[in-house]
Amino acid sequence: MLMRKLILICLLPLAACTSSALRKSPDFQAGYSDGCASANMQGANKRDTSFTRDDRAYQNNKAYHSGWGSGFGACRQMSASQNRDPLALPTTP
Repeated sequence: MLMRKLILICLLPLAACTSSALRKSPDFQAGYSDGCASANMQGANKRDTSFTRDDRAYQNNKAYHSGWGSGFGACRQMSASQNRDPLALPTTP
């Protein structure tokens, strides 16, 4: 049991380095950009279910797949917090 904990503690920093390297890759950045664009399109038109995504890269490239999910999630949260009802009356302070 102690040996398992020791191995886990030793491997944890290596996992952090890998994810940092993954985020710096051009494939991750391209996926992030496409995911963010998809989240923003979806917010503009609720009926539009199309995504900006390279399906081949999404299925076969771990960096692109991870970047797309990160970008979609981050930009979806951002656009949701900024969405306001366009027909609502303005409030005065």
